[in-house]
Amino acid sequence: MFKQPECNACGSRLSTCLIELAPLQVLEVSQEKHSQLYTRNSYIFAEGQYPRGIYCIHKGHVKISKIGPDGREHIINFAGTGDVVGYSSLLSAETYSVSCVAVQDSSICLIPSAIFFRNVRENPSMALQVMQHLASEIRHTRKRIVELTHKSIRERVAEALLIMKEAFGVDSDGITLRSPLTREEIAGIVGTAPESVIRTLSEFRADKLIATNGRSIRLLNIRGLINIANIQN
Repeated sequence: MFKQPECNACGSRLSTCLIELAPLQVLEVSQEKHSQLYTRNSYIFAEGQYPRGIYCIHKGHVKISKIGPDGREHIINFAGTGDVVGYSSLLSAETYSVSCVAVQDSSICLIPSAIFFRNVRENPSMALQVMQHLASEIRHTRKRIVELTHKSIRERVAEALLIMKEAFGVDSDGITLRSPLTREEIAGIVGTAPESVIRTLSEFRADKLIATNGRSIRLLNIRGLINIANIQN
């Protein structure tokens, strides 16, 4: 049975702009929010839809993606437990330019737009944090565009593995990715065909950078992957 998340203890409230809410505002959000369990591959929102509010991820992970002219999915970013998604289109009063899809079973709450906007108007500190979040989102998107344009597939696959490590973490052994992603989804991060990803992973395996077992990937040489990825701060 699905248990409604508690706003007071939710990571989304403690690590985002929602931390600026006063106790009475938290109570109002708790009463007005809509909570739902999304299974893997379920859409939280889809490109072309009109926003209804912001989404707080109580537990789980989602991907932010866009379908390109070639019909392939291009994954722009991931969000997980404690993150909030859906700011941009809500603030610009436009339809979503991207889709948000669960990559694993996820508990997510929708804060309706009327409640969100009222709290932003009444709380300057919250409004400032929203602006900072948007600035960070724009910076990340620009960085991804540059990387997709100028980096080789080998560099991008190495970086994709590091992105997965950051987004999903590793098992207790410290090297096995917890990622639920398929090779097709990894290709969506890299911006290439799945066949190119599979071929590059085979090269990394031959170079003792990684080990694979089905969908599972172990990062044997993280420093080597960082060097290949040519990451610039």
